[in-house]
Amino acid sequence: MAQQHLKFAIFGNEYQAKKSASIEKILLYLEKKEAEVYVENAYYEFLIRDQHLDVKAAGVFEDYNFDVDYVISMGGDGTFLKAASRVGAKGTPIIGVNMGRLGFLADVLPSEIESALDSLYAGDCLIEEHAVIQVEAEGGILAGNPFALNDIAVLKRDDASMISIRTQVDGEFLVTYQADGLIVTTPTGSTAYNLSNGGPIIIPQSGSICLTPVDQYSELISS
Repeated sequence: MAQQHLKFAIFGNEYQAKKSASIEKILLYLEKKEAEVYVENAYYEFLIRDQHLDVKAAGVFEDYNFDVDYVISMGGDGTFLKAASRVGAKGTPIIGVNMGRLGFLADVLPSEIESALDSLYAGDCLIEEHAVIQVEAEGGILAGNPFALNDIAVLKRDDASMISIRTQVDGEFLVTYQADGLIVTTPTGSTAYNLSNGGPIIIPQSGSICLTPVDQYSELISS
């Protein structure tokens, strides 16, 4: 049976300097599989400059300018969320290798890297689908990436009074919130900023989107 020719994009946390053995293990594994590897530019520069690694990459990329079969996130949940925001609407599966303290999303341990990739190449893996949300603004340009796996928050300035937020669903008016802000969260993000502001925990498979006000003026309106 011919070996699969797969393409991977790698994101990483460049502040975890003592954990280069894991990325070396991944790079060596993918090299043996003759995979096509692309590395996020900032992480690539870190590996070359600070870690002095010989990274045999097919190329480097910025932001969401990559087209691959799989994404590998080397870090904690923060790195995973960054990778997910760059994937956006592409729907590229992400393999989260947990090299940080928080690993709810990045659940592959460094000791499990090779076995996880073996399962991937063998087709013996389950891909979980998570909803992402996209933000747009009329009459303005938003800085950064417009996609989020966890949540998007509209917040007042530090020195401003509460703001009025008029919400619509599918073009139909829902409610106007008088609050310090509004959190729009996915099921994946419901246990984060949303929960700390009194929002509900959402079953991942529900596909629901939750609106949770921040420091709402009136308790008569719930999320």
